[in-house]
Amino acid sequence: VRLLVAGAHHRFLPFRWPDSHCSPMSVDFFTRRQRSSLGAASKESISEKNNAPLVIVIAGPTGVGKSAVAASLCGANRASKILCSNGNTDAVGHIVSADSVQAYNGVQVGANKPTEEERNMTPHHLIDIVDANNYAYNAAEWMEDAILVVNDLVGRCPLEGTDADGSKDGRTQERRENIRKNMHAVMQSGGENTGQPILPVVVGGTMMYLQWLVHGRPDAPRPSAEALEKAATVLSKFRSSDSSSTLSDGTKTSSPGWDAAVNHVSSLGPLFKARVDKLYGNDWYRLRRILEVGYTVEGGNATDDQINALYSGQRYGGIGTLGFDVRCFFLCPDDRMKHAELIDKRCEDMILRGLLRETTDLSLSGGLPDNGQPARAIGYRQALDYLRRKDAKNEDADTLNGFMDNFAAVTRRYAKKQMQWFRRDKSFLFVPVSLSESPDNRIEDAADIILSMCLLSREDYEKELYSPDAKDVNEVQGGSLPLSAKTKLENENQAKGMKFFIGKRHKIIEGTAEYGGVIREADACTKQMQEFLDLLERAET
Repeated sequence: VRLLVAGAHHRFLPFRWPDSHCSPMSVDFFTRRQRSSLGAASKESISEKNNAPLVIVIAGPTGVGKSAVAASLCGANRASKILCSNGNTDAVGHIVSADSVQAYNGVQVGANKPTEEERNMTPHHLIDIVDANNYAYNAAEWMEDAILVVNDLVGRCPLEGTDADGSKDGRTQERRENIRKNMHAVMQSGGENTGQPILPVVVGGTMMYLQWLVHGRPDAPRPSAEALEKAATVLSKFRSSDSSSTLSDGTKTSSPGWDAAVNHVSSLGPLFKARVDKLYGNDWYRLRRILEVGYTVEGGNATDDQINALYSGQRYGGIGTLGFDVRCFFLCPDDRMKHAELIDKRCEDMILRGLLRETTDLSLSGGLPDNGQPARAIGYRQALDYLRRKDAKNEDADTLNGFMDNFAAVTRRYAKKQMQWFRRDKSFLFVPVSLSESPDNRIEDAADIILSMCLLSREDYEKELYSPDAKDVNEVQGGSLPLSAKTKLENENQAKGMKFFIGKRHKIIEGTAEYGGVIREADACTKQMQEFLDLLERAET
């Protein structure tokens, strides 16, 4: 890989969006010295890191405080401890969002985007970069964008094989231009040529995004343009006959359209049928992705061996293979019951902040298309089902309560899935988040643990990362496992007790002013949505 000269005194170059090719004068990437005030052990780690820029990746379940921990790490104090050897030079951290909804323009409340104040305090990237009508933005494109941003933050040229030169279709070029403008604005706001080392902190809860970044592309082929068009056309015909409805608990009834679509995709072969059988509910988006791969293989006259090799689980091209020292962390709540309560409160806060109003306004203005990623996201999906319900009536407390309870329940289930997913991923070090502490204290404690792990040598970090297949809780209490392994095992052991959790509302309670305000807003939004649906129905007839 050809890399830029960083200039004298290990300072960063003035901001420049990288060209598609590095200068022929390029030489080895500069080394960044680290602060060495923590003793001989940290000096060893500093020496090792000089050859590989550090990238921190933070995951965690909904509501655990990922963004706050990331912002704390990006502050000059902690970023400088990690990156700077010269006490007179302060480093800064930049957040790279790994959230599939925050990438889209327009959405705010349902995406839990950082506020303007938070974005002014800590530079953020890969937020508001995709138009609402771009249905095709996926994990592959996000990974390319993320690697592009990380390379630029550490002063590198685009790496070969990342497709980061912007020479793609119009939408990709437009998105890359948005990313470039955002980075330029961020750098300018910090002063021209400040020379500050930058610590990239990738943070988010979208599991697929982080899997692609850390582990690389899956073995399944990228769908061809013809396959994309054919899959969309075929499934739209099946979906037009989809008559499923949403029950009060959020589940969808079966329909001839969905069943016929499933049978069609399954008919492509046993491999594709096995993928379809793993789908949860009427997941048209993932069904389409399977069909796209199927049509791609079908159109390429693939051999039996090539078809059997699909979905083997092998991946390639993760960010760690590109010359970075990648440290991955999962923020894990130490008490799952308390975490479930936090999720319930978070869902209420989103409703109080105007989730139904935002969903209505976006939907009526075309900013929340049904086929787009935001409309499928938790929060917006439940709000749309509620607003579009049949036989809607005013002051329908039972239906409103059902919507709020379902929203919280689906969010808790998603948090459970996030914990299950990352417990299986041996690349993530589990960091306990003490929910008995105040929010400020638990954020600072988690950030300090991550800081200490980043100052370890790579060898010592991987020792902490190691998680044996221990099932004995006594071994955990005896202290013979690393912190990550203890945290992971305790999280898994608490799963059994979660069946006794009973969700409840803490603010939007019937009889309170908050509840009255929510039901009035819900009625007004429902009226607008129903009038719009009636107008569409009359236009079609």
